[in-house]
Amino acid sequence: MSTLVMVEKNGVACMAAETLTSFGSWKQPAKYTVRPEKILRIGACYLGVVGLVANRSVLESVFAGDLQLPEVRNELELFEFSLELHRRLKDGYFLSTGDAGSEAYESTQMTLFLMNRFGLFGMYSDRSVEKYRRFAAVGSGAGFALGSMYAAYELDAEVEYIARLGVEAGVEFDDASQAPITMRRMKLER
Repeated sequence: MSTLVMVEKNGVACMAAETLTSFGSWKQPAKYTVRPEKILRIGACYLGVVGLVANRSVLESVFAGDLQLPEVRNELELFEFSLELHRRLKDGYFLSTGDAGSEAYESTQMTLFLMNRFGLFGMYSDRSVEKYRRFAAVGSGAGFALGSMYAAYELDAEVEYIARLGVEAGVEFDDASQAPITMRRMKLER
């Protein structure tokens, strides 16, 4: 799957991800693809994508059209956006939502991290949303990343160092994560 992290500290935020593309047991390291990044720039935001490889192309297409990613300030704004995104995914991209009888809500089949000047947000496949303080991680390497970032957060370290450490732990111990690592940084408004 992936290792994707976000960290905020001292008014600065950083998102970082590894760059392995995989299709089941078949993996495609970054040196074999033109665009291995899992972090997209959408307007004034960074959007981190984990899950199916197709998710990146679908999101780029959605945002190249008339759907704009709002400058999310809180969980409710992100939730409202997730409803519109889900509708677009079903109507225009043939989203397969799975067995409707097993879940309370249709799945968007993707997990996204959003970083903007107002903070760190997560949007999950059931459209649950969270706003994070300190740090967060998703993907198959998330457990390793969280432990690493927890151990480093209280040290006198910059956000880039903490984020890199998180993804490096995923790369080291998760078989679905591989370097190189990409990182994006921005100042936060409080």
